[in-house]
Amino acid sequence: NAATNNGESILKPTICCDENDPPRGKMTAHPKMDEIILWETNIQATGVRKYPHPIGWAAAMPVEDKSDIGSYWSGYPDVYGESNVKRPRRIDATIGNQAGFMATRSQIEYFHEVACPGGFLPPYNSEHWKGDSLQRHSVEFWSGGFQLFGQCFLNRILPLEPRKFERQLIYHVSNNKQRTIAAKKVIRAGDFYGQIMKVKERAEEFAKQS
Repeated sequence: NAATNNGESILKPTICCDENDPPRGKMTAHPKMDEIILWETNIQATGVRKYPHPIGWAAAMPVEDKSDIGSYWSGYPDVYGESNVKRPRRIDATIGNQAGFMATRSQIEYFHEVACPGGFLPPYNSEHWKGDSLQRHSVEFWSGGFQLFGQCFLNRILPLEPRKFERQLIYHVSNNKQRTIAAKKVIRAGDFYGQIMKVKERAEEFAKQS
């Protein structure tokens, strides 16, 4: 976990996940940072890259190989102890299923007219969709962002400045994942952030040596 000198996490759960007491439904009142978890993602599938201002350093999440613009992978060169280990791409346990996406009108227009094969908006009647656009894809494809990073060649990044990183977290208010999926698919958000920051340190050291 990335922590201050007194051992407290430098991330704050209030932006994404604060809830009054008594809480609503199955939500937790005023959760602490070590109670915030992520699922279906881990450091093995993640890299870092320094982007031009104002983005700066960011974590690079899994995308299709053909759309990846490159990043310093957490496993480079043999961190995971195997010389032939590969960076996970479209593996459910590490894909980092996002909660959705937001875009401006002009961005949607870019998705539809430039980025996405077969277009981004209905009607899905081009040859690309093979006449079965809605039935052959899951809800995650349409509302969770799979279409954008799996088919439209977009990259996914997480800003590493703490206050910006916090704002990428969204509370899954049914609060059931920790009981319904395997423990190996779960990681504390603070631990994940700390691991990314360690990879960033290695990337900076590698750049100095290059």
